[in-house]
Amino acid sequence: MKTIIYTLLCILSTTAIYGKEALIPLEVFAKQAKYTNMKISPTGEYLAFSYEDGTEVKLAVMETKSKKVISNFEFGDDRHVVEFDWLNDDRIGMTIQTIIGWLDGVNRKTVWAAANADGSDRRILWDNKNFASLRMISTLRSDPNHVLALKSNYRDRGKVKLFKVNIYKNKQSYIPDSPKSAAFTVPGVVGIGVDLEDKVRFAIEYDQGDDIIDNKDDSLYFHYKDENDKWQKLALNSVRKYLPQFQLLGMSADNKRIYFLSNHDMKMNDTLGLFEFNTITKAITFVYRHKDVDITRGIYGSKNQLIGVYLEPGYPEIYYLNEDDNLNDINMNKTLSASFKNQFMSITSHTDNNNLFLLRVRSDINPGAYYLYNNEKRNIKYLTSSKPEVDIKKMAKVEPFVLTARDGLQMYGQITIPNNVKQKDLPLVVYPHGGPYGVADRWGWDRRAQVLASRGYLVLQLNFRGSGGYGEDFQDAGDEEWGAKMQDDITDATHWAINNGLADPERICIHGASYGGYASMQGVVKEPDLYKCSIPDAGVYEMAHQWDVADSFKGYKGSARKKQYMKKSIGGYSNVEERSPVYHVDKLKAALLIVHGGADVRVPISNAYLLEEKLKEAGKPYKTLYKDKEGHGFTQLENRIEFYETMLDFLDEHIGQNAKRKH
Repeated sequence: MKTIIYTLLCILSTTAIYGKEALIPLEVFAKQAKYTNMKISPTGEYLAFSYEDGTEVKLAVMETKSKKVISNFEFGDDRHVVEFDWLNDDRIGMTIQTIIGWLDGVNRKTVWAAANADGSDRRILWDNKNFASLRMISTLRSDPNHVLALKSNYRDRGKVKLFKVNIYKNKQSYIPDSPKSAAFTVPGVVGIGVDLEDKVRFAIEYDQGDDIIDNKDDSLYFHYKDENDKWQKLALNSVRKYLPQFQLLGMSADNKRIYFLSNHDMKMNDTLGLFEFNTITKAITFVYRHKDVDITRGIYGSKNQLIGVYLEPGYPEIYYLNEDDNLNDINMNKTLSASFKNQFMSITSHTDNNNLFLLRVRSDINPGAYYLYNNEKRNIKYLTSSKPEVDIKKMAKVEPFVLTARDGLQMYGQITIPNNVKQKDLPLVVYPHGGPYGVADRWGWDRRAQVLASRGYLVLQLNFRGSGGYGEDFQDAGDEEWGAKMQDDITDATHWAINNGLADPERICIHGASYGGYASMQGVVKEPDLYKCSIPDAGVYEMAHQWDVADSFKGYKGSARKKQYMKKSIGGYSNVEERSPVYHVDKLKAALLIVHGGADVRVPISNAYLLEEKLKEAGKPYKTLYKDKEGHGFTQLENRIEFYETMLDFLDEHIGQNAKRKH
């Protein structure tokens, strides 16, 4: 009865913010996705899909025509199927890892398994008990019993060797097809790729130099096979001070040109551009670059050739390679995309005969839906939604914005706008992302932002300096800036919302998870008059303590990595006190709700306990929500719902209609 009464009170209080319209039940947002990914088999007979269930991500296979599920694969608590692919017409491969919490990004206890579509002949083909990794690079369409994979050992600094793996037996055969230097195999090969005919065609050599932590003396080379099947070495003529970025994307339709991403031609203000290397003429040609954002991935055609690239300057965009060989694929992509206005369409997989294409469609209000396109009949058939309970008509729109920081740096961000309210003087939740380096918030459906917007809160997400996707220089601008310029960026974005009349300056809260939890706590001690409340989730609050207890800095080279990351985040140990929120809680004026999982190994809960200790010493009030069995981010349905209820009740008390106002 107590739970029912508490839930009712939360509904009544949040209704006061959002008016008389019926509220979307929090369970709609908290429920796990029924479909997280889906791929069609080479013949089109089966559909494989992954789905969330409790703390697990499982895999299942169903018949395409009948939609009857014929097999299911599960591996236990906190075990996630993170990747899967059809290895031939009837056999599927899957990568399984332990992930504790939705924010956890550590690869633990990785296993690569295979099974037939009907669930028979299940086998573990490889595991990382010996601290090795295995990554498939080709399904070898001409050899249905084998795939090509790269194998590396943790202590080999990312160097790889090529293996042929039997997908029906636990058997791996080494293939000595790597670049050669004189009579010896090049020792620093970290990547090997195949062309459209599944022939080994190119490789990446990376030399870490004498200092494996600092990259100032690193070198990178590209190797390729010429028309005589001989390995050749190409050094990029980089104008950068340090090692340029380099990422292989794929081949042209004629199988003679290799496309890659790089910033080797940019001294500063760099973003990743697209380049073409002609294996016949040996010429490198610049193709395309966006001035503000990186190209993030390739778009591929029916032959698996590169036909375009994806980027996201606010809303998603595609740049197409308008070549004659690609026109049919490009026109099909454009036609299919036009069928889903204001949404983004991608092809997850297709049959070998290029007749059936599995489409995933998503947007800011659509968490994802799957469709089957029949190329012969020219029709699109709806299959299912990732979260069928979500009514996209009731979801809040997301609008990108561009902001200039106080020091002139341009930044991208987005706001999630509640429905049916006037966009003026709204209660605002500033929602900084985790990471922080290399991570960014992107246009799309965000579970937590939608929860907040459904109760009338404007949500602001900023990709502050250090975020990924805006060039290496932008990301490096966050070096040594935890709690300093990175925090100032968030402050500037908050003032931007106020100055543009979007946010009520008396009703602002800051809430984030992981690094966002740190920023939420640092924000209210650095800017005590800006925020009325803070909800740090799984945050770091004392820098030296975090690096002593986190799993990221244990084991091989742990002390060196700890020192390096301390330098990268705050400039070194001398800045621990200045940049750690626990040492400044005497400045705290905002109300505080601390959220953490007791099983968190990435940011252990001892961080929260230390913050509590300092708050008590300073005589500052606070509330907590701890869940013993949760990891780095809550995953269990009942805990998610309780968190949303507690968060919304807390927000209503401090920045909602029930909050005390100065005017």
